[in-house]
Amino acid sequence: MESASRTVAAVILDLLAEAGITKVFGIPGVHNLGFWNAIAPGRPEIVGVRHEQSCVYAADGVARATGKLSVALTTTGPGAANTLGAFGEAAISGSPILVISSETPMRNRSASGARGILHEMSDQASLFRPLSKKVSCEGTEWILARSTTTAEEAISAVVDFLALLVAPPTGAGYIGVPADVLNQTYTGEAPHASMFCIDYFVNSRNEVINNSPLFGALKDKKKIAIWAGGGATQASEEIKALSEHLGAPIFTSFAGRGIGAGSSHYITLPIHEPEVAEILASSDALIVLGSQLDGMNTKNWSIPFPETVCVIDANPAVTLRNVKATLSITTDQLTTYVTGLMDLPAQEPWINVSQVCDKARARIASSDKGKAGMALVQAIDNAWPDENYIVCDMAISGYWTGVYSSTKKPRHIAYPVGWGTLGFGLPASIGPSSIGYTTLVVCGDGGIAFGLGELATVAQEKLPVTILLHDDGGYGMLRFDQQVMNHPERGVDLFNPDWGQLASAFGLEFIEADLKTLEGVLTKRAKEKSPAIVLLRDSIYPPRSTSPRWGEKDPS
Repeated sequence: MESASRTVAAVILDLLAEAGITKVFGIPGVHNLGFWNAIAPGRPEIVGVRHEQSCVYAADGVARATGKLSVALTTTGPGAANTLGAFGEAAISGSPILVISSETPMRNRSASGARGILHEMSDQASLFRPLSKKVSCEGTEWILARSTTTAEEAISAVVDFLALLVAPPTGAGYIGVPADVLNQTYTGEAPHASMFCIDYFVNSRNEVINNSPLFGALKDKKKIAIWAGGGATQASEEIKALSEHLGAPIFTSFAGRGIGAGSSHYITLPIHEPEVAEILASSDALIVLGSQLDGMNTKNWSIPFPETVCVIDANPAVTLRNVKATLSITTDQLTTYVTGLMDLPAQEPWINVSQVCDKARARIASSDKGKAGMALVQAIDNAWPDENYIVCDMAISGYWTGVYSSTKKPRHIAYPVGWGTLGFGLPASIGPSSIGYTTLVVCGDGGIAFGLGELATVAQEKLPVTILLHDDGGYGMLRFDQQVMNHPERGVDLFNPDWGQLASAFGLEFIEADLKTLEGVLTKRAKEKSPAIVLLRDSIYPPRSTSPRWGEKDPS
């Protein structure tokens, strides 16, 4: 970066631009106006949202759609605190996002403690530390949540975090910059990466690739299966090839949907369906790639793992808490390891995955509990093209779409069951739609109420967003939970607005549909670049991937 007279805020925006970031998301506040003052050609556009939580959800939406770092800007104290729910969802889901917030001006601080300055916090970064990415090198650990006090420190932190947050396993980070430092003139060159950052990447690049332990564990296995998680999206084509080479079924986590989807052995249903669990139970070896095997993906680890489990991950320690592994490999070079496994002897398929999935999908679609959900999934599968994007919320309609859709490529659907944050859908859609993805939001009436103000963002920015709003009169999933647990139905029935009038108030197109007409409506909407709300009122039963149904013995 050339030396020039710029504010610290301008230098930070220039660093983001050099990293390929064209859009960031935020809300201006009295302490962070330095970023808005620095807006100029060649720097990222700041997309304004209506709530600080939404700016992080929007950044998360971009990160999930692209796999690249995305940034949210917020202001001191309550502004930063408002982001925490969304920050947690991004962090737990491994989304590479960076929150940059203003902090209390240095000139007004007192060494003896709080003074009552507007938005004051004594250690703002401490809000983010429990969730932020941790990186270790030669016995030293960094938590990527840092409050800075000088221009050099702030800019150096940005340089480091831009590199460290996208290194496997990806994660979320926070940098705080005092308001008066943001506005300082900076005339020096941008600092280089710290020695910690340099050493971290040197160690990663010097990794020795050794597949022989894997060969030893797998050489005599005839029924090998693959489990691909969100940390393996970059190896989708290599996993597809390995699946075909070994005749190995591909199971995917929620975040891994679409990995290896071109393979004839790709499983289009979740492990929660009995036919899919039976495939895993019949295998004699499982290769786990980039997945933590968390509770929601494994029915709290009650699924039948085979005796031989080989874990390949940038941080297998978490996975090893959840499954007993025969072998684990810590690596940033997952794709290389997968490619190396092609040296194993080729094998014939040991099960007809397509046949099993087709029969299971037909069973679900003909059942009383599954026919409405599968009709929703089928309508979206048929109408929404692969080049478009889908964002699901924590809603019955979202649970069906996020897990049962026949996803044909990775990073096609965002599904917020990392942390499980209701209200994710609408604000997260602002991210991918703002960078050109025609986006479908699948949400419920309870979830959309968390961020109704973002309808103004969608309208103001003229974003290509179709909001498929399933109105079941309240928190439908929680109502089902209460029914299953024989609890009284309390707190789950909601007053809702007239959705048509609401859409009209924001200048949005409004369409009412049912499960019979939905495919036609979405087919048309998939080509539109203007925002709209599509209202659906059909009753839909929750899918088996939701925890209240995990213990069901009935195969319907």
